[in-house]
Amino acid sequence: MSDVSPAKPASCPTEGTPKNWEAKSEEIPTGPHGPVPPVVQFKNVSKEFRRGNDKFLALDGVDFVVENLPDCGEFVCLLGPSGCGKSTLLRLIAGLEPHFPPSAGEVLVGGKTVLGPGADRAMVFQDYTSYPNRTVLKNVEFGLEIQGKPRAERRDIAMSWIAKVGLQGHEKKYPHELSGGMKQRVAIARTLAVRPSIVLMDEPFGALDPETRYSMQELLIQLWKEMQSTVFFVTHSITEAAYLGDRVYLMHGPPGRLVEEIKLPRPEESPLEVESRADFREVVALLKSKIHSPKGN
Repeated sequence: MSDVSPAKPASCPTEGTPKNWEAKSEEIPTGPHGPVPPVVQFKNVSKEFRRGNDKFLALDGVDFVVENLPDCGEFVCLLGPSGCGKSTLLRLIAGLEPHFPPSAGEVLVGGKTVLGPGADRAMVFQDYTSYPNRTVLKNVEFGLEIQGKPRAERRDIAMSWIAKVGLQGHEKKYPHELSGGMKQRVAIARTLAVRPSIVLMDEPFGALDPETRYSMQELLIQLWKEMQSTVFFVTHSITEAAYLGDRVYLMHGPPGRLVEEIKLPRPEESPLEVESRADFREVVALLKSKIHSPKGN
C-alpha cells in the first residue's frame, strides 16, 4: 500500500486554513508518557465466512494504522466497489458478529485487541434504525439511557443534539412521520449524543436524494468538527469520499484488499462549492482512475 502524498501533520488545522492538496509531513503523536497508541490498527487481518462446505474470503491480509491525534479526530473514508469488504472491515472495528472476530490477524482500538462491542465505538447504518415505538426525543435518548444518565440530564443532552441536527420542533414525532433525511439526522444525533471516540458509518446517505445527501454531508462535517471523534465512513461515491475524507482507503476485491491510502485536506466549503474547484476535480479523477484500475495501481 502506498500514499500518493505524505500525510498531514498530527494536528488540527486552524479556522481559515487554505484548502489545498499540497503534501505535508507526518508526525507520530506523543503524550506525557511517550507515543500515543493508534486509535485503530489492523494487523494482517483476514475474514472468511463459511456456510456448510462453502467458503468466502471477504478480507485478505488488511494492514493499516490510524493515528490518535489528541483532540483532533480523523475522517477516514472506505471507498471501493460492492463486495470488496468495506462493511466487513467496519463491523470488525465495531466488534459485531458474524463479521467479528477476524479469521486471522488482529484488530486493535487504542492499542488494545478488540474483544467485542464497546462504548467507545458507535455505528450509523444505511438502513433506518430508529425504534418505531419511540419519538425522536426518546430515540436520541436511547444510548444515554444505556449509559445510566439521569432523566433530566439525558433530556438536556438529547434536546441539544436534536437542535444541532436541525430537528427542533420534531421531538414528539415518530419515525414513520419523518423523511429519510430526517431519520438519518435522528440516527446521527443518537450516535453522537453518547460522544464515542470512534464513529462508524456504513453508507448512511446512500438512499438519499442528491440534494438531501449534500446537506447531510455538510451537516456531518460541521458536527464532526465539534466532536473531533475518529470517523470511518463507507461509501461507493467517489465525490463523497473526496469531500469528506482526511484519508481515503481504496479497496478492491473480492477478496477484500486495501490497495492504497490517499490523504487529503479537510473541507471548509460546502460540497457544491468544493465540487466546482479544479483541484477537487483532479482528486476525483485520480480516485476514479484508481478505483477502475484492476490492480488498484
